[in-house]
Amino acid sequence: MRFTTTWIAGAVILLFFSCSQKQYRITEMSGVIVEMDSAYDASPHREMAALVQSYKTELDREMNEVIGKSTGFMDYKRPESLLTNLTADVMKSYGDEHLPDGADMGVMNVHGHRAALPEGTVTVGNLYEIYSFDNAITFLELKGDDLKKMFDAYARIGGAGISSNVKLVIEAGKVKSVTVDGQAIDSDRIYHIVTLDYLAEGNDNMTAFRKAVTSVNTGITLRDVMIDWMREQTRRGNEIKSVLDGRITVKS
Repeated sequence: MRFTTTWIAGAVILLFFSCSQKQYRITEMSGVIVEMDSAYDASPHREMAALVQSYKTELDREMNEVIGKSTGFMDYKRPESLLTNLTADVMKSYGDEHLPDGADMGVMNVHGHRAALPEGTVTVGNLYEIYSFDNAITFLELKGDDLKKMFDAYARIGGAGISSNVKLVIEAGKVKSVTVDGQAIDSDRIYHIVTLDYLAEGNDNMTAFRKAVTSVNTGITLRDVMIDWMREQTRRGNEIKSVLDGRITVKS
């Protein structure tokens, strides 16, 4: 039987109107659990395997590119750590470069990191593992009063990533003292913060950021910033290093 275009179009229209007149509801749902194990590797689909391999070869080449050399293993934890310190310092440096008056601090959450930085060779793939989220660098303008509330949150959670120009002392879960560039926080001053879009939305205890005077999402991921920074350090002949400098101290 030969179907003309007119006949097919008419059938589609008829089906549409007939279905639109009926009310459908789900009466039953069922499913099974299928374990995805090595049994499926026994007889791979030849064409699909070739397609996957073509992409994997290119991806491996990009991910295995060496972009730096680390002087030591860097983990992430509270109250401060080598990796959170490094990340927050690079974030502040990025703000210093891109904000008209520079940045007052970099703010990074601990679990925005998903892996440690290895000692020795550092590849692009390592940074994709560490900064696995596509979080974008965000610039905030925050009043001093709200910045104090941010540090109150730091005290409650026991610390997080902060740039080295900040000195925070926590005692019994509260802020004992805090300075920015050696100065106490001015309640009426506007501070320029470099953080992530995720934190700027008030997540991970950063509710104070919802009171920001301005918030500018750069669209540039933290991962890309860290990759570019490491490449630049390598170009200058510098190794990747970080220190524990007491920027956050917790007293019992």
